[in-house]
Amino acid sequence: MTPPVLELDHVTKTYPGDPPLEVLHAVNLAIEEGELVAVVGPSGSGKSTLLSIMGTLDRPTSGTVRVTGIDIAGLEDRQLSALRATRIGFVFQQFFLSEHESVLDNVAEGLLYAGVPRWERQQRAAEALDRVGLGHRTQHRPTKISGGERQRVAIARALAGRPAIVLADEPTGNLDSSSGAAIVAMLEELNDDGATIVVITHDHDVAACFPRRIEILDGSIVGER
Repeated sequence: MTPPVLELDHVTKTYPGDPPLEVLHAVNLAIEEGELVAVVGPSGSGKSTLLSIMGTLDRPTSGTVRVTGIDIAGLEDRQLSALRATRIGFVFQQFFLSEHESVLDNVAEGLLYAGVPRWERQQRAAEALDRVGLGHRTQHRPTKISGGERQRVAIARALAGRPAIVLADEPTGNLDSSSGAAIVAMLEELNDDGATIVVITHDHDVAACFPRRIEILDGSIVGER
């Protein structure tokens, strides 16, 4: 039986202090291959911390995190970085694109840490841009395209690594309603093509577009639809 792409088992996260602050409380979560999931909650609900744990950017205080069946607790930092570079794609609210490089080079550079040869980086970047409908924009600079297009470039960068899962943090947060709706529709299309995607959002209208919705509040999962 194929393990979940991402699995959290009784995960807690506590930050030191007097008293210590526990921001995630015994979170259990499994994401299966091919799912399109929204994790929704208000500011301060623990979404950002959960994203960091899911993306292996931070380690839990207790509990188990598995990515494609691999328990990250047994990995050294270098091994964890390699796993993250090859199995997890990230999309952030801020696009984090280099204004001085072409759209193609922005996407290709996302493959540097995966050790992909330059010619293959360029090829995979072009394929990913085609996939998000920007094959005609490869030589443009990010300053010359719209906000919605910049977010598509960021999504293409995540997809170019052919990850097992894409984690999108507020991907519509910096966009107007029309551009945001277009990004949601594109994520649905990518999921139809087989991509496994988790969207972190505070927007219940965005979350309502996705087939599985997980609600987080005060560091605990309080509901699922």
